[in-house]
Amino acid sequence: MLNRPNALTNESLDARRAVGAELRDSLRDLPPTPFDWADFDPAQALRDNAASPDLRLAAMTRLLCTAPARSAELRALWNESVVTGAYALRIAPHLGADARTSAIAGMLHRLGDILTIRAIAVIEHSARLRLDATSKAELCAEHGGEQLERVVRAWNVPPRAAATAAEWRRLREFPGAAADATAVYLARLFALQLTAPQFCLPGVLEHAASELGVDAEVLSTLRGDATIAVLLNSLH
Repeated sequence: MLNRPNALTNESLDARRAVGAELRDSLRDLPPTPFDWADFDPAQALRDNAASPDLRLAAMTRLLCTAPARSAELRALWNESVVTGAYALRIAPHLGADARTSAIAGMLHRLGDILTIRAIAVIEHSARLRLDATSKAELCAEHGGEQLERVVRAWNVPPRAAATAAEWRRLREFPGAAADATAVYLARLFALQLTAPQFCLPGVLEHAASELGVDAEVLSTLRGDATIAVLLNSLH
C-alpha cells in the first residue's frame, strides 16, 4: 500500500513521456480548413436555427470532435468555443469592438487545445494508455498556443481575428486591439456560465462586466438571450 502512490506516479510519468515523444510530430499535420474563412459570416452561422444548423459549423464539428475515447471532451470544448463566438458577436457593439473579428476569434480561441487533445487521443489509442488530467493540461499548455498560431495561418483566417484568437489575453493590454480581445474575454465568461456553470464562481461575470463598462441592463439582456441556448442545442 505504501508503494502504490509512487507506482501510480511512475505510470503517469511514463504515459506523459510516451505521448509527449510523439505529439510534436503528430501535430505537424494540420487538418484542412472545411471552408473559406475570408467569406465566413459569423452573424449568419451563429444564428439560432436548430431545425437547420449551419453546414460550416457542422463541418467544423466533424473535423474537430472525432477522436478515440475523447470525442465527448472535444465536443464540449468546441461547443464552448461556438458559444463564446456567439456571445462575442453580441457583446462587441457594446465595447466598440469589431463584431466579425470578435466572433471568429471567440470561435477559434480554444482551437490549439482542441487540436492538441485530438492528437493526444490518437496516440493514446495507438499506445493503449490514458493520460491523467494534469499531464494532458501540461501538454496543451506546451503545444496549444503554437498549434493555434500555425492553424490560423494555414487556414487563412482573417489576420485581425487570427491575432485576437491567439493572443486575446495579452491583446487587452494594447489599445488598438483591446476592444476585440475584451469582447472575447467577456464572451468566454458568458459561455462558461452557460456550458459549465459548475466551474463559475458567483459574481465573477457581474464583476468583470462592470469593470469593463458593460452596464447591468446589457448584462441582463445578454444573459437572457435564449437564441444562444438554441444554438448550443443545435450543436449536439
